[in-house]
Amino acid sequence: MIFLIPLLIIIGVIFGIDHLYFSNENNKIESKKEVKQEINSSLIDERSKYIEKLFNSKSKQ
Repeated sequence: MIFLIPLLIIIGVIFGIDHLYFSNENNKIESKKEVKQEINSSLIDERSKYIEKLFNSKSKQ
């Protein structure tokens, strides 16, 4: 029973370090996703404008 206490402490420290390290990595990934979503939304806007322009030019002819 005495041997379990240090084992539990070591496991807790390992998970604590793991959580601190990967929480920072998750923040970096989320910021990259936000930038990518902004780029995608601008591309969607440009694509819709282009398609609208194509249909307008075809309907005028």
